[in-house]
Amino acid sequence: MAFNAAAQKEIDKLYKGRHHVELSIGILQNGETEFLRLGPDGKEVGGPQPVYPVGSICKTFTTSLLAKVLAEGKLDLHTPIDRYIPGLPERYYPNLEKLATHTSGYTTQPYTTLTTLPFLLKMNREGGLFHTNPFRGYPDEAGMLKIIRDTVLEDKPYKFVYSNIGMSILGYIVGQVGGEGFWDGLTRYIREDLGLENTFLGNVDMTGYDRKENPCRCWQWEKSDVIAPAGALNSTVGDLLRYAEKNMDGSLPYLEVCHEVHGPCEKNANSGLAWRLEKDAPISWHTGSAGAFSAWLGLNRETKCAVVNYGLVNAEQIGFAILKNDL
Repeated sequence: MAFNAAAQKEIDKLYKGRHHVELSIGILQNGETEFLRLGPDGKEVGGPQPVYPVGSICKTFTTSLLAKVLAEGKLDLHTPIDRYIPGLPERYYPNLEKLATHTSGYTTQPYTTLTTLPFLLKMNREGGLFHTNPFRGYPDEAGMLKIIRDTVLEDKPYKFVYSNIGMSILGYIVGQVGGEGFWDGLTRYIREDLGLENTFLGNVDMTGYDRKENPCRCWQWEKSDVIAPAGALNSTVGDLLRYAEKNMDGSLPYLEVCHEVHGPCEKNANSGLAWRLEKDAPISWHTGSAGAFSAWLGLNRETKCAVVNYGLVNAEQIGFAILKNDL
């Protein structure tokens, strides 16, 4: 697999001064897929594609399932969340679209001052953030509902603030409406609708390395974890390329809504439903981090090209360098 100069520069930067880097890259172009796996020495490695944690790329799967439920008429994108979560105090609540675009007003993380200190102590005992999943076991369902009750929002536009708790509330609602809960509902969707065999919620046994080159295992998840819709997914390069193809080939027409502009985002992008939409190119993308692992998935909606890659750092820069330049 040959790379343009910009992509090769980012790959070289990733490997510079590190001894435990592994990078997997996949490209979908003209219906054909190509894969490359580089080992710690930067040389090609054979064998089967590893299953990696893909972190927040999970959010696009959550909104893909949302899009199906919307198409079935079971949810409405512009309906406030208190219509779907009974027993909340009567006041203003954001709608589903605001949750899916990180413009709901909810904070980035579900932590308060009281809950942060115990986590920091636990994280320090276990070796740091690379080793410890901050969302395992917190909040539980009751804690999530308490956050909703205690967070009083105004009926006004909110700026884009990347919110794991907001996305998780969305996943919770989708799971409740589906009748199976989020975990079982997304698992069935991945198998039956997306047809992916190596993509699943939960845990994988893989050793990563932190920035000091200390070994650490993947973040661990439980089925009951409320934050699972925001980041509990694992997948292979091949499966993510098949997923990208599903988002572009029209076989699941309802997925188009995920790539339409639904709100503001960062400076150079708008928000789809979870997806970032570049303003200067027809590119949808999302990055994901989970402890020592990071991933990036991007697709060009006009050329029907997609790129997925994994590495400890710079996954996003490598992906953009490949997708925005001649392949």
